[in-house]
Amino acid sequence: MAEHTHRITTWVSADEVWELVSDMDRWAPLLLGYQSHEQHGDRESVWTIKGDVGTLTRVVDFRVQITEWVEPSQVEFTLEGLGEPMVGDGSFQLEPLGPGEAAAAEPLTTERLGLLTRWWAALVRRLLGGGDRAATAAAGTGPPAVRLTFRLNLTPGGPMAPMLEAMIKPVMVATAEDLAQRIVARLEGREVTA
Repeated sequence: MAEHTHRITTWVSADEVWELVSDMDRWAPLLLGYQSHEQHGDRESVWTIKGDVGTLTRVVDFRVQITEWVEPSQVEFTLEGLGEPMVGDGSFQLEPLGPGEAAAAEPLTTERLGLLTRWWAALVRRLLGGGDRAATAAAGTGPPAVRLTFRLNLTPGGPMAPMLEAMIKPVMVATAEDLAQRIVARLEGREVTA
């Protein structure tokens, strides 16, 4: 099982965050490797994702089923590979932060980040103005902060499962972090590159 959780803070309203993450038509195209998706009702869709795992490149279709919808704070879903022995699940959770929490808000992950990665992330946050927004929110002069947590889990099956699992883990980290950052960029009105 390859799983990764990424937390990121934004200074837009919780209602704006919920409006985006509660509608997969708005955020699915932001997913790394996204090719297309097709709605099959309110809670089911089929996504076509192009995955690069090591030297392997495959286009995979997943059935995505919304399993829980708790407005305005949580969406949970399952994934099932169509034609590929893969299953998984994921979730979005929104948590409004108070002024003291906003000042201390940092993107957190379930992984232990290395020194270089932490330094690079801090530099990027500073260049994007995250430190200034946190200070403004802490002073109570700016909009409230919202922590968005995105979790993604994928378990390959079949005879190649152990090898694929080892190769998928770095992709899961990149996918979860990239999606969370793209969602926040879209919410904050910054350009989202493909």
